Amino acid sequence: MRLLSILLFVLGISLNAQDVNSIDYQFPINPGQQNYLAGTVGEIRSSHFHTGIDVKTGGRTGLPVFAVAGGHISRIKVSGSGYGYALYMKHPNGTFSVYAHLEAFDPRIADWALKEQYHKESFEVDLFPEANQFAFKKGDIIGYSGNTGSSSGPHLHFEIRDANHQPLDVLQLDFKEIRDNIAPVVKKVAFVTLEESARINGFFGRYEFDLIKSTRWYQTKELINLKGKIGVEIYSYDPMDGIPNKNGITKTVFQVDGDTLFTEFKEAFPFGKQRNVLVHYNYSAHKKGSRRFNKLYLSDGNEHTIYGTTNRGIYFDDQNELLIETEDSYQNSSTTRILLTDEEVTNIPRLRVPEKIGNYLHFKSNQQASVMLSEWKGIEPYYTDEKWQYYLWDLREGTPSSLFINGETFDTFLVGQIPSNQEISYVQEEFTLDMKRRSLFDTLYLAFEKEYDTLKNLELFHFKNATQPIRSTIDITLNPVKSSNKEKAAVYSVFGKRFNYMGGEWNGEKIKFSTRDLVSYTILEDSVPPSVEVKMVNSDYLKFRIADKMSGIKSFKATINGEFVLMHYEPKRNFIWSQKLNKNIPFKGKFILEVIDNSNNGTIYSKTL
Repeated sequence: MRLLSILLFVLGISLNAQDVNSIDYQFPINPGQQNYLAGTVGEIRSSHFHTGIDVKTGGRTGLPVFAVAGGHISRIKVSGSGYGYALYMKHPNGTFSVYAHLEAFDPRIADWALKEQYHKESFEVDLFPEANQFAFKKGDIIGYSGNTGSSSGPHLHFEIRDANHQPLDVLQLDFKEIRDNIAPVVKKVAFVTLEESARINGFFGRYEFDLIKSTRWYQTKELINLKGKIGVEIYSYDPMDGIPNKNGITKTVFQVDGDTLFTEFKEAFPFGKQRNVLVHYNYSAHKKGSRRFNKLYLSDGNEHTIYGTTNRGIYFDDQNELLIETEDSYQNSSTTRILLTDEEVTNIPRLRVPEKIGNYLHFKSNQQASVMLSEWKGIEPYYTDEKWQYYLWDLREGTPSSLFINGETFDTFLVGQIPSNQEISYVQEEFTLDMKRRSLFDTLYLAFEKEYDTLKNLELFHFKNATQPIRSTIDITLNPVKSSNKEKAAVYSVFGKRFNYMGGEWNGEKIKFSTRDLVSYTILEDSVPPSVEVKMVNSDYLKFRIADKMSGIKSFKATINGEFVLMHYEPKRNFIWSQKLNKNIPFKGKFILEVIDNSNNGTIYSKTL
């Protein structure tokens, strides 16, 4: 069984590599020199797997970007967000190369894109030129590196995609410009109980253990005793030669007593599966302050295709050895070996407040505890020491509104249970939740509290499920008591003192919006127009700083004598600046710039040039 699993795993790798290697690609920037990466393919990001490599440019922009192989430009995209200025190139073997966050395009591409922007009267365009309209040979300059879109610093984001636009692991091409002779680092291992009777060193819950490196492998310092159905997770990363960045791991194989139970190989990433990253790593633990731990078991709702062999948690009973092999794209590998003990081990958990682990509430009390369902129900502890009694409550048997612990009533704010894979409307006086069939990965135990902040005059709707991963959007309709100016009022998410515009559509006294986060929301009015600060205005060049402190910029439009003027937009710095269609014709006449925020407050700047 073990040999068959490994053989199939390796066979899958070689078939995909064969397709990509039918072309000899060159490196896209600084070819022939050592380059450094700030990100690799398959790296776990907050809401997706990273789909390319991020090549550092030494804090500079304007470095030539080269066609990695012969082909033609199939797509040109300009946006203030996402990939910013991006080029997509199609190659004879059907693959595509993608170059993102560029500062500028090749002059022929730039001229055509400029005309299209004027034709469409829009800064943001998504263009698909004719085949061979912009043909390039391998090594031709097609653009220049930049920091546009959602980039957090100058770099080149580079991808290779297959014919179906699935991003592939670029580093499988073994570019000599990237040096990696360092094995992956495995910093921590975590174990999580997946059933009521499971125990980790005597207790229910999720526990992390530091790993130390010996000459052969990583191992725990503590003794580990596992019983029942348990999931295993690791926190690991891949260092590379000459840089401190913590890049992603390519391949992971997990074995228990010699049997391969789980494999993952990050070789292709269909965009439709990207949200599965939220159940690939332990999202709930990360939201509570932990690192992004890679699960070595398949959680409910995880539909990604990067796994070879999977399990849904292991039933531990007399197993002896866990082996975890991690490997990067340059075949550097590390082994983690954990020897389990049959000896009784007791690690008392901190458990300061009740915690939800899967379908269970886990809590402790210094006296007999009860749960409030339709009436108080006493429950028995699963562990008792000299001071504390430790309890578990299966939420599938009811969602208690309160717990009686330590001689006091503790509110859980639980209001209901919503199953996954169903289209459901959950209605309560203060709100309605409309779930699509695929909104949830797993059952949602909804917790909610309504609050009125008299000091700030805010009506707050606290959805207390911030650690629950959501696959697709949920529609929430709020039913506020406080009246608002519906022309200017919208929903905002609340994070401490920070408010983020969410929008919403009023229907009578209710407002409906869409979200992927069950956090706190309120309704605020924005009646302040956006600011427009002149940086330069003359017959050759126009530059402004535009900003809106509350709802944010929705749109801007510049004209001279009613004719469209292209303004580039850099939202990170709040700048817009002009580019003429014909640089030899001066701006002349009545110039008008209109900037509108998301609450439809507008500011108009005008000047005769």
